[in-house]
Amino acid sequence: MSLRRVRLEMDLSQQGLAKKLGVDQSTISNWESGRTDLTHVQMFEIMLICGKDIFAAYLGFLPERDSTSSQEEQKDSIKKQD
Repeated sequence: MSLRRVRLEMDLSQQGLAKKLGVDQSTISNWESGRTDLTHVQMFEIMLICGKDIFAAYLGFLPERDSTSSQEEQKDSIKKQD
C-alpha cells in the first residue's frame, strides 16, 4: 500500500494531507517519490488520519508464512540463543 494510493483513496491532494499532518506539501511529495522515507510514527499517524486498519496495513507488507513453520522457526531461534 503506497502513500499516494492511500491519499487518493481519501480524495486528498498532497496539500490537503500535508495540512492534516502539519507538514509542508513538499514533504508529502518527497515521501511519495521515495526521496525521503517515512518513519514508523509518521506512517502510523497517516493511517490513523485516513482511517486505515493499521494492523492490516502492516501485515500487507509481510510475506505470508505457514503458522506451523513459523512456530518451528521460533523454537529453533530460541535454542540457538541458549
